[in-house]
Amino acid sequence: MPSGRYEEGGREKQMTFEEFQKHISEKKFSNCYLFSGDESFLIDECLHVLVDQFVDPATRDFNLDTFYASQADMGRILDTANSYPMLADYRTIVIKEAHKLSSANVDALARYLSKPSATTKMMLVAEKIDGRIRGWIAIKKAAVHVEIKPLYDNQVAGWVQSFLKKKGCSISYEACLLLHAHVGNEMRALANEIEKLILNKGEDKEIDENDVQANVGLSRKFSVFNLNDSIGKRDLQGSLAILNQMLSSGESPNGILAMITRHFSNLLKVKGATAQRMSQKEITAMTGIPPYFIQKTKEMANNYPAKEYPGIFERLLETDLTLKTSRMSPDIALQTMLIDIMS
Repeated sequence: MPSGRYEEGGREKQMTFEEFQKHISEKKFSNCYLFSGDESFLIDECLHVLVDQFVDPATRDFNLDTFYASQADMGRILDTANSYPMLADYRTIVIKEAHKLSSANVDALARYLSKPSATTKMMLVAEKIDGRIRGWIAIKKAAVHVEIKPLYDNQVAGWVQSFLKKKGCSISYEACLLLHAHVGNEMRALANEIEKLILNKGEDKEIDENDVQANVGLSRKFSVFNLNDSIGKRDLQGSLAILNQMLSSGESPNGILAMITRHFSNLLKVKGATAQRMSQKEITAMTGIPPYFIQKTKEMANNYPAKEYPGIFERLLETDLTLKTSRMSPDIALQTMLIDIMS
């Protein structure tokens, strides 16, 4: 198998962040790694892991070179790659902003990687690469290609717990959820807030919900879909927090109300369809809700008994009238509506 190629069942494939972690644990290292994606914090984590594996701290200044593709000369990069390490097993090269390489430089790099130096480890970092370009196709074949995507919502809590464990701390699952709700999925922002939590805890290494509530500011950029999820869970405090941030960021009050009304309309439809034992396919056809959201919508619909829906729609209609006649400020009107509906 050519150096750097990752295969499964005889077929070449890209690695995910999770697969890369398993690959590292097996200690079967490649001569070249290509990291692509827009989650820069996770990419930096991967780079640190590899540098720790390849570079002796005592000779780091001699054997670790970092280049930026927008500034560096490819001739110098390749000369460095073909140089022998000094008092170490490997020379390590990191090329950042690799997506900014010219076509000629991509081809030159591909030629080098077809017969790379056995004593050089190379890491390329790119936001996005064009897999149709011949040079990049060759590089992907020669390297272990790790595509780093932002974590899904259901992966964040596990990552936070693992990140804190490495620092000798622990965090409750509920605190993870609250941290995620405040900050979102951006790993660097999460890491910064975690460092703040650790600093404020002092000697105490166990983080709970109260710590998050006291030390983490609400920085997440929310959408009406986040608001509807919180309303569906009947989480009044969370719903009000999301609503206030959306209004502060300039979201239209009328647009927010329209989407909330549509959300309750879908909940009622799904509740009725479930009572009639309609299939998931039939519910999707009737409501337009994607199949993978049907079960979640059923659970949210169950949080509101059927007898409450007439009052809910009456309250939504009253709020619509209030917004149109300007009898009350939009934020107060929407906040009061949520309190009435969810209490």
